[in-house]
Amino acid sequence: TGIEAFYDSLLRGQSGAVTQFRDAKGTLLGEPETTDPVIGASLHLTIDAEFQNYFFDRFEAGLRSLGRISGVGLAMDPRNGEVLALFNFPTFDNNLFVASGRNEEKQELLQSPNRPLFNRAVAGFYNPGSTIKPLVGIAALAEGVISPERELFSPGYLDVPNPYNPEQPTRYLDWRYQGNVDLSAALAQSSNVYFYTVAGGFGDVKGIGITRLHQWWERFGLGKATGIDLPAEAEGLLPTPEYKEDKTGRPWLLGDTYNVGIGQGDLLLTPIQILNYTSAIANGGALYQPFLNGGTQPRLQANVAAPPSSMNEVRQGMVEAVEAPLGTAYVLNDLPFAVAAKTGSAQVRNNTQENAFFIGYAPAHDPEIAILVLVENSKEGSLNTLPIAKDVLNWYYNKRINTNK
Repeated sequence: TGIEAFYDSLLRGQSGAVTQFRDAKGTLLGEPETTDPVIGASLHLTIDAEFQNYFFDRFEAGLRSLGRISGVGLAMDPRNGEVLALFNFPTFDNNLFVASGRNEEKQELLQSPNRPLFNRAVAGFYNPGSTIKPLVGIAALAEGVISPERELFSPGYLDVPNPYNPEQPTRYLDWRYQGNVDLSAALAQSSNVYFYTVAGGFGDVKGIGITRLHQWWERFGLGKATGIDLPAEAEGLLPTPEYKEDKTGRPWLLGDTYNVGIGQGDLLLTPIQILNYTSAIANGGALYQPFLNGGTQPRLQANVAAPPSSMNEVRQGMVEAVEAPLGTAYVLNDLPFAVAAKTGSAQVRNNTQENAFFIGYAPAHDPEIAILVLVENSKEGSLNTLPIAKDVLNWYYNKRINTNK
């Protein structure tokens, strides 16, 4: 069901055959005709096996320490779309399905509520949480909604006046008091109030609005399959006012724009889409098709056509997330190379659980790797992803980047 299924026609080859002709009495007529079998072609993957093994083992240890079982690890080269690592948890033993018997174990896998056979990396739907904020920041700058130096104040919430009851405004929460933040600080500190405002508008900031926001999502390849060479890739969901009205019978509200502006609401993406869009930010706007077949050439799907100045400002904010003491990824600041990062967490199951994300790339100013770490039902939000991400990036620097110099 994985890479072997996608490339079955290449790998399978052709069976051999022996053809015999007999008359009605069964007498053999002439010599048998033999067709030799043809061995299938070899497939050389882009996966860095040593790196994948380390990433997998470190992720497994991280899940074990948290008492969690589900997640996704991804890594790709932002310069061309090569997938360097890809795995899902919970995992399973592929060899179970090769041998006969062991039916109870097979049934347990097939019926497990944890869905170990489901490829979360390419088919899982997730609210991206704050990992969508770099894209919102690029859109806000490109659309002239705000300047990079303009500061917005977050006391820890945003109160929208209620015209029918002025004493009971609708409150949208930040995750903590932020104070005055410009774009770079808002990305570094992951200010919800800042991104509520630039997405939907508040005060004298008009906001991007859902229509233009939707257009920017699409520019970065969201809402459609990336084209990775794996079966059953999902497209995700980009909500629109029409979608909500058809689904619920209710109109799109300002609060809906606020929610999708911080990666919540009905915005649903796959992990490979999130990492692919991150890679486009890392490389300056080139959107590559992710691929696993090392025998193919990189395919440039699109250029996101964002102003370079907007991209640079957002990249700086992602660097500040690591280098500034208030940055949400500050724990990575002592790595041996500069890293750009964004953490995120998304409330799921009626706010009873929280998925934790980390996206990042390095070296920050000449990226060679972009990674995604997703822990489902995390204990402490994005904090649970940072130790894994730090060790994985440190390994890659010491074993790959530093040795190439």
